[in-house]
Amino acid sequence: MTTLGRARAAVAVCVFAAFAASSPALAVEYRLKIASIFDQSLTSFLSNGELGDGATGPGFERLEADLDEGTIGRGAIVTQRPLRSVPDTIARAWGGIAVQAPIARGGVVSFWDEVRWDGRPGERSIWIVKADGRERPQAVKHVVLKGSTPLTLYRPYAVSCGKTRVPVMDMPIPLMAFQESRGDVWDKYIAKNLDMTHGVGAVVGRNNQTSLPDLVYIIVDQGPTPTTFEVVLTWHDRDVEAPGGAGPILMRYDE
Repeated sequence: MTTLGRARAAVAVCVFAAFAASSPALAVEYRLKIASIFDQSLTSFLSNGELGDGATGPGFERLEADLDEGTIGRGAIVTQRPLRSVPDTIARAWGGIAVQAPIARGGVVSFWDEVRWDGRPGERSIWIVKADGRERPQAVKHVVLKGSTPLTLYRPYAVSCGKTRVPVMDMPIPLMAFQESRGDVWDKYIAKNLDMTHGVGAVVGRNNQTSLPDLVYIIVDQGPTPTTFEVVLTWHDRDVEAPGGAGPILMRYDE
């Protein structure tokens, strides 16, 4: 190669490197699937060894297949718990981005609410499952997560800030809403406590009005390769109040 040719090649390499450094990361397709079922329906799929915190196994694979194929009984599905995107301001408060993409509702082909989007690796996308209306059951009992790992069972835990990490957190809705308004709910509470080993985590917002349903934030870490994330929420009734407001009855429907 001549001196002129080497000079031109060097310039071309420099131009390409500068372009690559300034251009955004290539988009990767991500997929999020959400289903809400009665907690008793979940346990009907599982063996005794699959009921503990952090459990996985063939029972979860059967549940996944029935949700995929739409063969799980409709009586097992908790309705009016749609997956939604969040506004930009809320996403920023949760340390992530809002994604605007069409969400396919469950019950047509499968029983998953499903969304697909092209995103940038390294970003965090934020989603919410919030009930339409006041329908029972009101409380989230278990959350099953799948991302970079198999479907795995967890209960939501309230944790001491900065002392424990769990894949599914429990947080009072008033505190959550206050920190959202300040824009620092992620930095002050969630980042210190949420274990994102699965590439997806959940924060259950507990409603302090027992007749109203919980809500759930879903946090997705967008990795370098296309990934399907799955979250199954199981619901049960809270303690009920006696007619006439005589106070709580000490029983739960799941016992």
